[in-house]
Amino acid sequence: MLLAVLLAVLLALTLLAVVVSEMARSARLAASMARTYRDGVLARHLAEAAVQQALREIATPAQITALDESGQVAFHRLLPGQTLPTPVPMLPRTRVPLGSGHFSYRLDDESARLGLNTVNARRLARLLEGLGVEPGERDVIVDSVQDWRDADELHRLHGAESDFYLARPVAHRSRNAPFQDPAELLQVRGVTPGLYRATAERPGLGDLVTAAPVSATNLNTAPRLVLHALGLSDAEIADVVQTRVRAPYGHVPGRFAGRGLAVGSAVFRVEAEGRAAGVRSRVVAVVRRGRPGAPLEPTIVAWHPEPAP
Repeated sequence: MLLAVLLAVLLALTLLAVVVSEMARSARLAASMARTYRDGVLARHLAEAAVQQALREIATPAQITALDESGQVAFHRLLPGQTLPTPVPMLPRTRVPLGSGHFSYRLDDESARLGLNTVNARRLARLLEGLGVEPGERDVIVDSVQDWRDADELHRLHGAESDFYLARPVAHRSRNAPFQDPAELLQVRGVTPGLYRATAERPGLGDLVTAAPVSATNLNTAPRLVLHALGLSDAEIADVVQTRVRAPYGHVPGRFAGRGLAVGSAVFRVEAEGRAAGVRSRVVAVVRRGRPGAPLEPTIVAWHPEPAP
C-alpha cells in the first residue's frame, strides 16, 4: 500500500514538473514573440524615420542634382557669379542612431532613367540596342510596350494586346493604362527576366526605366545607356562622363538642346532600412519634389514595404 502511495506521489511530482516546464517554455516563447514583435514595430518606425530624413534632403533649395563617389544623389547650388556648382552638405545616411536602433537609406535619382509612360519608340529602341537586344526582338518589345500603356485593344505590327496575353500559361490582360511599376515589364511580350534584371556585365532594363512622372532626364546622373538612348554619340557620352566627374553641369550645354535633358531632378527613390535588436524593416518610397505654390515640398507618390530577408 505504501509503495503504491509513493509511486502515485512520484507520478504526480513528475507530471507537475512537466507542466511547470511546459508553462515556463510557453512563457519564454511568448516573451520572445513579444520582443520580436516590439522590435519589428520599432524597426518599421525607424525605416519610416529614414524616409523622413531623406525628405529633408530632397526639400533642400538646390537646383542641381548630381552623384557622389558612391553613386548616390548629391545636391548642389549654383550661386550668383559662380561657374561651378557648390555642394550642399549631406545629412548622415548610414547607421544613423535613433533610440535603441538605427536607420540607413539610399537616395537615387529617378530622373536618371527613361520614363516608361512617356518614352517614344525611337528612344526605347536605342535603349534596347544598347542592351544588346537583336533588331527583331527590339521591334516586338517596343510595339508591345506601347500597346501595354495605350488605352485600346488594337495591337501594333509587332505588339500584343489582351488576346495574346490571355493565351499564355499564366493568363492576364494588357493593362491598357500607364505603367505603375517597372516590374510590369516582365508581363510584356518580349521582355525576359534575363533582359529585365542586371548581370555582372550590364545593367538590367528595369534599372534604366521608371514609371514615375519624369519630365526630363538628368544629364548629371543618367548612365551611359540612357544617354545613348537619347541620341548622344559615343564621343558626346564620353565627354559628358568625363566632365561631370570633375564637377556637375550647372546648365545643359547648347549642343544638347532639344534632347530632353536637365541638370536637376524632381523625382527620387528612397531605399530605407530600420534595424532594432537584429530585426530589419525595409521600405522603398518614390518622392516627387514640388507642387504649385511649393516648388521644394516633397510628396510621396509611391510606397513599397519590402519583406526583410
